[in-house]
Amino acid sequence: MGESALDYALVVAVFHFINRIADLLHVDSEALPERLRRFEWLRRLTVRVASRMLSRMDLRNRGYGGSYIQVVTQIAPLFRRATGRDAADAFAPVAARPKLVEAIGLALRERDETSSLPQATVARIHRVVEAALPTEASEGQGFHARPADPVEAFAFVGTRYAQRTTPDMIERLRERGYNDTGILDLAIAVADANQWARLYRLTGLSPAIFSLASEGPLSRTGSRG
Repeated sequence: MGESALDYALVVAVFHFINRIADLLHVDSEALPERLRRFEWLRRLTVRVASRMLSRMDLRNRGYGGSYIQVVTQIAPLFRRATGRDAADAFAPVAARPKLVEAIGLALRERDETSSLPQATVARIHRVVEAALPTEASEGQGFHARPADPVEAFAFVGTRYAQRTTPDMIERLRERGYNDTGILDLAIAVADANQWARLYRLTGLSPAIFSLASEGPLSRTGSRG
C-alpha cells in the first residue's frame, strides 16, 4: 500500500467512527432546530454565520512531528496493558504514517481507560460488528433478523444501518441498566469496532492489535429491523 493510501484509510476509518455515533444517537447534522428550518431567511443567516466562522479558522494541513519509533514507544505501555502483547513490529505495515499508530493508541486509551463498559461487553460488540459487516448490497438494505440481546441488537443495527436505531432500542438498553453515559459508551464501542474493522482490512494490520478475548456465544437472532 502506498503512503498516501494510508492517509485515505485513516480518513475512511474516522468517517465510520464519527458517523456511527451520530447516527446511533440521532445527532442532528444541522445546528438549526428542525422546527425553524422552514424559515428560508433563517437558514440563509445560519449558513452565513457558519461561513464567517470557518473563514477565520486555519484549516491548512499540518505536518506530523512524531516519528514511527517515537509513537510506538509512547503507546507501548498502553498497548501491552490493553492487549497483553508487546507492540514489537505490530504496526510495521503503517510505519510510513505514525499518526495512524497514534490514532489506534487513542482508541485503545478510550476503550481501556475511559469507557465504563466491561471488557467482555466490548469484546462481544466487536464480535457482533465483525459478523454483521455487509458482504453484499442486500445486507445493507431491507430488514434482517437482529440479535435478541439489546446490546448486540444495538451493535448489529449500528453496523448495518445505524440511522435505524429506535427509541424502543434505547429503552431496552435502559432496562438493562445503561444510563446516558453507558449508552454513549456503547455507541463509541460500536463506532470503534466499525472503525477498526475497516482500518485493518485496508492497511494489512493484524486484527489482533485491537481485539479482546470474547466470552460465550452470541445470542440467537430475534426481531427484524
